[in-house]
Formats: sequence, C-alpha cells, structure tokens
Amino acid sequence: MRKAEAAGNKGCPVKIKLVAPPLYVLTTQTLDKEQGISILNKAIAACTEAIEQHKGKLVVKEPPRAVSERDDKLLAKHMAKLRNDNEEVSGDEDSEEDDGMGDADVENSGPGIME
Repeated sequence: MRKAEAAGNKGCPVKIKLVAPPLYVLTTQTLDKEQGISILNKAIAACTEAIEQHKGKLVVKEPPRAVSERDDKLLAKHMAKLRNDNEEVSGDEDSEEDDGMGDADVENSGPGIME
C-alpha cells in the first residue's frame, strides 16, 4: 500500500481507505481528470507489483474513474455499510466451551415441557 501512496505527487496525492479487509479504495483529488486517472493507474500497478513479489494477488474490482460529489457521497455510504457489516457482533467469537443443552435429565423428565 505504501507503493501505491508513493505513486502520487504533491498536486495529486493518493490516499488509501480500508473498507473491510481485504477491500481497499484508492482515491485522489485533482482538477485534472486525466492526471488523476493516470496517477491511480500507476498506483495500482505499483501496488500489484509489490504484492505479487510476495506471492500475493491484487484484484481490481473497479478501474479508476472521475466521480462527482454525489458519487463520492454514495461511495462513502457504501464503505460505511461494508465496514458496519464487517464488525464483529456478539456471538461471532469462538467459544472453547460448549454449554449445549445443559444438564437436562431427558429420561426422567416425563412427558410435557422440559424446564
């Protein structure tokens, strides 16, 4: 990821946002649309090369594109949803102890409802 950030420059810095492991979004802000897309393509290439050197794999889900303020807000909302979906909720953790049904005496409980 540092290689991707290094592909940016002062006028067109590359920022990386973690959505939910292993999903990241690379962004930049510039008035020059072509320069921004070119910088992001270079950042992706640099990141891909670094990851592949360590026998990893990078998959580009969506190529670089210019977005409007509305698109940017929709992306932020989508990222927040993915982050929220990725958070652990109660019950996600592994338990070494299995309580099961407790100490129910099924043979001597008789017909009806077990307590």
